[in-house]
Amino acid sequence: MTVTQAPADHERARSAAVGFILRSTKARPQTTAELRGELEAREHPADVIDDAIARATAIGAIDDAAFARAWVADRGLVRGYSASRLRRELRRRRVPDPLIDDALTQLDERDELAVATDLARHRAQRMPATLEPEAVARRLLGFLARRGYPEGLARRVAIDVSGLDRHWD
Repeated sequence: MTVTQAPADHERARSAAVGFILRSTKARPQTTAELRGELEAREHPADVIDDAIARATAIGAIDDAAFARAWVADRGLVRGYSASRLRRELRRRRVPDPLIDDALTQLDERDELAVATDLARHRAQRMPATLEPEAVARRLLGFLARRGYPEGLARRVAIDVSGLDRHWD
């Protein structure tokens, strides 16, 4: 508590900050670091922010480990993003590395080649049938690269799915 802030003022400020956190996390899950930054931008004192974060964590409104696990489950297991892209995204959201490592264990048994191939096949089905195989391959390569797959794997899948590896008459 700051020297100039009375206990009642501190409590009101903490309650306001906790209320902000609850409203924010209701709209979309956020990490501790993101919420801390938002509270700092609203010019809450550091001690109020620390108390509000602690209170919100205690009541389950903030849980970086659960956030990371849910992020990996949705974007990795459902949408097919690569582990390297997920790691970058979680780091950008300032999730601690040990929590990222733990969350990414959900992908340990996943076959990256099979996932990338499945994604590319679905994407290729939505492309115009009049596209040349080279154009399909280029588009698939870009698509897989944006999903975070390494260039070698993405190139291999793009060539296979587009049919560039076949002889054309």
